[in-house]
Amino acid sequence: MMTMYVYSTDGEARGFVFETTIYGMDGAPLGRIVGPRVHRFDGSYAGEWFHQMVVDRPTARPRSLPSIEAPARKPPAAPTYRRRSVAEYGNYPDAFDRLLGRGALYEAAE
Repeated sequence: MMTMYVYSTDGEARGFVFETTIYGMDGAPLGRIVGPRVHRFDGSYAGEWFHQMVVDRPTARPRSLPSIEAPARKPPAAPTYRRRSVAEYGNYPDAFDRLLGRGALYEAAE
């Protein structure tokens, strides 16, 4: 089975996807993909799923979902190559750090 990686907007592999769950490269569960949206397990909105990235899209309609229990850890992902940046990807700010509890939505709340 081939791993589907989650990349930052600058091309760095930040995690991987199994079914609809996003894991960190270390195998820690971080969030879930629900349609075009990405949410943390506490139900908070993290960003939009776009070209294997979690991004902040201005056209998004953020909303919270009920919390769910995080799944078990997975084995760490194998290292992978860095993906080259593509101009279109730079149109949206990277939001992967929101899955880690960091980013604009969380800083504004503090």
